[in-house]
Amino acid sequence: MKHLTQYIWILFILVNFFNAYLLRKKAAEFIEESPEKENGYKIIFKNFLIYGSIPWIIIGIGNTFGLTESVFDYFQPSKMNPMVLLFHFSIIVIWILLIRFIFFKNGAKFLENHPGIIRVNSFGNINDNPSENTIKLITIVGIIGGIIAMSMMWFVAIPFPK
Repeated sequence: MKHLTQYIWILFILVNFFNAYLLRKKAAEFIEESPEKENGYKIIFKNFLIYGSIPWIIIGIGNTFGLTESVFDYFQPSKMNPMVLLFHFSIIVIWILLIRFIFFKNGAKFLENHPGIIRVNSFGNINDNPSENTIKLITIVGIIGGIIAMSMMWFVAIPFPK
């Protein structure tokens, strides 16, 4: 019998769809106030589902076809497994596309104009409509955190169960 961690990618995809559902539900309030923004919200949801699922689909392919042993393989890219490298490459491409969208395609302004998508919790106060600059800052901090995490996966030997 295969180890349960080989199927964790299914849970990650389900969580991604559940988060999209919650975003859509939250956005419904704002769409009701500004129906002309509905198409913008649809674009956001579609991209959220597509780009948010790609890494988990790669894990699913690797685990299902025996190209990786479990989800833990993806934390050890220095072993140079092609599926693990593809997973990490997909994340880097998604970051590049995100940076391009936020900073060079007016994506931060687009998200500012579509409240409810980016929520900022500041000392217990929820802001459903952060400014363009706040969205840019969140993007930078998030990507820096991701780079640190990915660097640790490359350079720190972490023992995982078999």
